[in-house]
Amino acid sequence: MATSATRWLLFAVISAIYFTISAATFSSLGIVLPYMISELSWSWSQAGTGFSLLALLVGLASALPAWTIRRFGIAATYGIGGAIMVVGFGLLALTSGIYSYLVAASMLGLGFALCAVVPAVYLLNGWMPDNRSAVIGAYFTVGGLGAVAGPLAANGFMAATHSWRLYWWTMAAAMLVLTLLALIFVKSPPVAAAAAGGEAQDRVRGNQRDWRFREAIRTPQYWVISLSMTATLLCVLTTSSFAPAHLTSLGISTGVAATVLSTNGAVGALSRYLGGALATRIDPKWLLVAGALGEGIGMAALSVADNHLALGIFAVSEGFGFGMCLLATTVLLVNYFGPSENPEIYGTFNLITTLAMVGPYIGGLIKDIFGGFGGLFQGCALCMLLIVAMVVAMRPPTPKFS
Repeated sequence: MATSATRWLLFAVISAIYFTISAATFSSLGIVLPYMISELSWSWSQAGTGFSLLALLVGLASALPAWTIRRFGIAATYGIGGAIMVVGFGLLALTSGIYSYLVAASMLGLGFALCAVVPAVYLLNGWMPDNRSAVIGAYFTVGGLGAVAGPLAANGFMAATHSWRLYWWTMAAAMLVLTLLALIFVKSPPVAAAAAGGEAQDRVRGNQRDWRFREAIRTPQYWVISLSMTATLLCVLTTSSFAPAHLTSLGISTGVAATVLSTNGAVGALSRYLGGALATRIDPKWLLVAGALGEGIGMAALSVADNHLALGIFAVSEGFGFGMCLLATTVLLVNYFGPSENPEIYGTFNLITTLAMVGPYIGGLIKDIFGGFGGLFQGCALCMLLIVAMVVAMRPPTPKFS
């Protein structure tokens, strides 16, 4: 059995990977893209296609880690994902045309799926079952901090070097080092630990046995949890796409808007840690209720955010809501269906949430038709209230198998 120090070293390595890929992909690409566009004479629509492919591949490949873990092992999963990301960053650094950029962005999305939450939750379930909620919350917090640090690091790097190629080479080197560390320190959890329930208090865990994947996805609880996170991500993606323009249209300066959105991101990161600590004492179902309610309140406040009070409510409430929903849905899937087939259960859950990508498209249509975003965010608020009602009515699933 591994020592406590070995377990925490494993946690540090996979968390460092999550921090880095969160900072170097979604959070950095938007900062570096203008420099690439300027040098390579791309259109913004071409550049945006790469960002969309990055997000799309992360979602479509969400079920892939379950297969690689079963087929090749957990260390190999990180090794394959890390190698793909190193090549992806290298292609970005060497990009001279739009097609190599699109291939690179797609590879980064594929590598992200193999190195991020699905394999990490499998490891944390197996190596730290007695306090998995807290360590999963800490892991998500590190990833959230990566998203906060990414734009600052990319902006500082570009200001100092003015070389977007060097930036991507630096990310490739960082990912190479972390991949080698993963191959050294990431080990499959003991069979007994991987199958153990952990945190077996009735108020925290809904079932005392593992479900098979095919049985879990047939339960209404699985779909309520999946729909909850899909709706939350739809709100988040829509906010990311249109909140700056919406706030500007309401008379909010770009500086104040940026501060509000940064605060929102920081609150989201901290709420993941808070959720992990609370999930050991409170049924995560009620954390999901609180998160969905916070997301709805935040969307309602954003729709009328032409004053500091509404801005503050949005920044805190939406940030809290997103972080809490992200943590609570992850823990609920383990608590309700067990950890043994969690890679398949959680990977498919992530694949379902890819549907949230329609949010920005729908938002654009609403803006074109109605000329504003206020109704869009109010519609998101109503959607989250429906989610609250569904989660309140949800009960732990009852096995129908022996």
